[in-house]
Order: sequence, then structure tokens, then C-alpha cells
Amino acid sequence: MKAFLKKEWMEMTRTGRLLLLVIIFAIFGIMNPAIAKLTPWMMEMLEDSIAQSGLQIGEVTVNAMTSWTQFYKNAPMTLIVIVLMSSGVLTNEYQRGTLVQVVTKGLSRKKIMLSKMIVTYGSWTALYLIYFGITYGYTAYFWGGDEVPHLMFGVFAYWLFGMVMLALLLAFSAMASTGGQVLMGTGGVAAVLFFANYVPKLQKYLPLQLMNGLQTAVGAMEVKDFYAAMIIAGVVIAGSGMISMVAFDRKRL
Repeated sequence: MKAFLKKEWMEMTRTGRLLLLVIIFAIFGIMNPAIAKLTPWMMEMLEDSIAQSGLQIGEVTVNAMTSWTQFYKNAPMTLIVIVLMSSGVLTNEYQRGTLVQVVTKGLSRKKIMLSKMIVTYGSWTALYLIYFGITYGYTAYFWGGDEVPHLMFGVFAYWLFGMVMLALLLAFSAMASTGGQVLMGTGGVAAVLFFANYVPKLQKYLPLQLMNGLQTAVGAMEVKDFYAAMIIAGVVIAGSGMISMVAFDRKRL
């Protein structure tokens, strides 16, 4: 299993996928405080054209909350990137036939699946920390005196939502044969969740609730409002893990 994990690491580094992901997450992390800092300048540049349309711009004030608002706006893009980049985590192996060799040499399918989970979840966690850390560092530099309530909870909640989506991706990866099928399955579940979110009575139970961490910072929601969604998220992650193990154990390589 250690050898297989080493192989996964070498594949990510040699293909440049890891470097690309780090660059993308770092850019998004820099963009959050940069957009907030440049907002007054951009509004000043547009003031004349806006005035010609009959509108007036008041004084624009930016602070740490402005930066973290951008953090939550860009977070879905980071998740989409890693989902797209991870869609072939198992299907590429099926198509190349590389798993047949390691299985015949004695590596159990459960350890292969566990290795894929470690790599996928570990990548999301490390890259998300880079995204958060850069935003946090620059925000503290520009607006060090500003405090954002429940900041860490909101950040954790979004990380957990990312884990849910990747757990679903791994489950579909264990069953599907191509990366396209994996994306269709994962995207299909996400679409169902978004439509279900329009039912008010279901909202607090859906993992989508975990994307609303900013609401705790502005006082629109309380931490306890997320508890039900966090429990459901844990059940989905555990259930998807079990499905992944069973489906991959029966998968024809």
C-alpha cells in the first residue's frame, strides 16, 4: 500500500497535475483580498460611466468581511476544479489496465480504494488550506484589526461540503467506466441537491447548507443551524465510502 501511495504521489508530481492545482488554488486565494482591496479603485474608474446612466455611487468601504465574502464566492470554483481533475482517479486506471498488475501481485482491492481515498481527500484538504491560508494572510495584512465572527466554523463547513462531493465522486468512480460518467453521476446528485434546496423544510438537512458559512459571520444564521446538515454530510461520506469499497471489490478490471 505504501508503494501504491508513492506511485500516486509520483504520478501527480510528474504529470504536473499537483503543481497546476497548487497554482490555481493559490491564484484564487490571492484574488479574494485583491478584489476587495481594488474594489474602491474599480468603482472610481467606473464612476463617470455609471453617472451617465443616472446612478450615483456612494462611498465604498472595504474590510475583512469584503475579502471573506470573495472567499465564499470563489470557493465553488476551487471545488469544481478539483472534482474535474479527480474525475479520472480510478477510470484512468481501468482504461490503462494498471490495476490488474497490482492486484495480481497481491495488493488487495480495499487497500487500493483506501489509497485513492487518502490521495483524493488529502489533496482537497491540503489545497483548501493553501486557498484559506493565502486569503487569511493577506486579509490579516490589509485589515488586521477586523474580526469576522465564526470564521473558522464557516471555513470548516465548506471543507466538509467538499468532502461530501469527493466522497460521491469516489463512489461513482468505483462503479463507472469513464471520467465522463463519473462527472455525470456526481453532477446529477449535486443537481438533485440544488433542486431539493428549494423546499424550505429540507434546507437545514441538505449538505448544501454547509456552503452558507458566511451567513454565520453576518449574523443571518447561527452555528447550530448547521448541525443537521453536518450529521447528514457525515452519513453521506461514510455511506459513499462503503459503497466505494463494495463496488470496487466487484468491479471487473
